[in-house]
Amino acid sequence: MDKEKREAIAILRHQIISPVLMDSGRSQMAYFRGVAGAQFEVPGRGLRQFHASTMKGWLNGYKKHGFTALLPKVRRDAGNFRRFSPEDFDAIKLLREEHLDVSVVKFYERALKEGKLGNPPMCQETLRRFLKSEKLYTKREPKARKRFEMGRFGELWTGDFMHGPRVLESHLATKKRKAILLAIIDDHSRLVVGAEFGFFENTRLIEQVFKDSILTYGLPDRLYVDNGPSFSSEYLKKVCAHLGIGLVHSKPYDSPSRGKIERWFRTVRENFLADWTEAALAGIDLKTLNELFRQWLRQQYHHQNHSGIDARPIDRYQSSITQYPTRRIDEETLDEFFLVRVDRSVNNDSTLSFQGVIYEVPPSYIGKRVELRYLQERPGDIYLYENGIRIQKCHPVDSKANGLLYRPRPRDSEISLHDAFKPINDSKPQELKSDKEPTP
Repeated sequence: MDKEKREAIAILRHQIISPVLMDSGRSQMAYFRGVAGAQFEVPGRGLRQFHASTMKGWLNGYKKHGFTALLPKVRRDAGNFRRFSPEDFDAIKLLREEHLDVSVVKFYERALKEGKLGNPPMCQETLRRFLKSEKLYTKREPKARKRFEMGRFGELWTGDFMHGPRVLESHLATKKRKAILLAIIDDHSRLVVGAEFGFFENTRLIEQVFKDSILTYGLPDRLYVDNGPSFSSEYLKKVCAHLGIGLVHSKPYDSPSRGKIERWFRTVRENFLADWTEAALAGIDLKTLNELFRQWLRQQYHHQNHSGIDARPIDRYQSSITQYPTRRIDEETLDEFFLVRVDRSVNNDSTLSFQGVIYEVPPSYIGKRVELRYLQERPGDIYLYENGIRIQKCHPVDSKANGLLYRPRPRDSEISLHDAFKPINDSKPQELKSDKEPTP
């Protein structure tokens, strides 16, 4: 409690006891019993009622020690945190020194997740008071940022997600979900090389947008993204490594470093999404939203003057590629780099299971661990690989077709049932001889 608040409370107490300062003890107690049921507005504490003996104690103290006796007592352990050990606070200090750039709210979430707040964990306000006492509350001085721009198209692409409006899952659906926009912008021209609304921040949406961007505009030198799970995935790291693209991650909570795409997201909200009210979105599904968005991107954004470069993005792009040709790659080769790789074991019946479907592989792989690769946009096209070489496309098991390979042999009492149903390996079906000779 600060000094001003303590003095205000002391003045209130003086006002309460003032009417009976010079009265006798009996009349004093009669007065105190009379005001015991009244409520007083205590500074910083709200409405309070006081017992008669409490007010009598204030009066006696005031007569002996004066005004200082009316001041609220200060706890001897004020500012201490009795419930937590020094080890708890040492762990918090170490963690805070690593994350001085984040707000106390974000830091509290991180410390709680990592189990650094004791058991049971301290509340956010206690953490705030501790950080203030250790002078770890305020953020570091912001680092000076210099405005930068790449010298040509393709030197740096920046990607990020933006949460958009709620739309229908499909034109036949009635349920709405939040649409999430993934966009990739070129640093030099401000041209948006790829953008698509989806429902998840996952690698499947990254594959779709990033691959279309490369097929349309060529390979970039670097891709600059944040530390989200999808952008930090092993899948994206392998794709960029095989394509010769540098994958760069920004520092945590450093969105200003991705200022160009963050500013473009604001343009999307103000110029594209601003016209879409809740009523206007009532019958819009994801596919329609993407069609309207691509139309706005092609016809408006790319062909309007950009204040940051004082030119149209499409003009700057075309001017750059005439001086600095981009690296190109064909779709078939690009698909190979975007394949997801998984391992599966082959069963004794020459089959393996993947995503709930049983696939057939050559018998030579029975009992072995094999590598499968597939595109996330076409999960049904599964390919078998061995030592990095594609062997064949895997097809789902057709039990009826396999049953045609097993036909009964001519009757013979000495042939066992197992031998009678041996598979026929020849290409032409064998003719079954009848018991009777054919009539000439």
